[in-house]
Amino acid sequence: MGTLALTGQTYVPLTHDTVCVYQSWASILEQWPDTVLIDPYIVAHTPYCIEIDSDESDMSNLLKKKTVAVALGDTLWLVNSNYLKRNFKGECKHMTDFVPLYFNAKIAFVQHLRPRRLSILEMMLGVVEEDDDYMLDEVAPLYLIEFDNKRVDQIDHKLLSQLLGDYHDLQMRYEGMKDYKETYMINTFFLDYVNRIMRDPEVPYLIERSEVVPPSIH
Repeated sequence: MGTLALTGQTYVPLTHDTVCVYQSWASILEQWPDTVLIDPYIVAHTPYCIEIDSDESDMSNLLKKKTVAVALGDTLWLVNSNYLKRNFKGECKHMTDFVPLYFNAKIAFVQHLRPRRLSILEMMLGVVEEDDDYMLDEVAPLYLIEFDNKRVDQIDHKLLSQLLGDYHDLQMRYEGMKDYKETYMINTFFLDYVNRIMRDPEVPYLIERSEVVPPSIH
């Protein structure tokens, strides 16, 4: 259910002409789109900021105000940053347009990299903000969608250590790493955590949690 392949580290041109639109987590988890958009307007400003729009005003309004997430093809999922900012606190306030979404039956998270400020030297050399190639060498952090407390928080070394508390072997291995504060190491062990909770019968499925999917539509 869903996809966990992290494709955000490299730019992949968007050539799809069909976008599946999802207006709730119930439809996302059941892989049943609410509508399908043909030949949308798609611009990838960066691998972590993808604009999706339509010439039709009704569809454009639906994408901006009523859409939770979209799927392009079989593997690329994007969550609406407007949805996150309306319903969650935390780091999502810095996100714009649609950002990469990764989820399985028990957890959901996004990947995002905030554009850095240009230095005075870069501005003098004519480096412009629209040219985001400088971002591609950076490892983008992951952000956990925390449904219980309605927050989207960057998974830093502190949050990861807290998450790994239920799995002492993983926690000890992670905290024993010399570069445990580096983003690439945090991402690696977080994915180990994701795999571990999928095998843990004590961790509930998202579809069973009323804060994710209201009981009336289970």
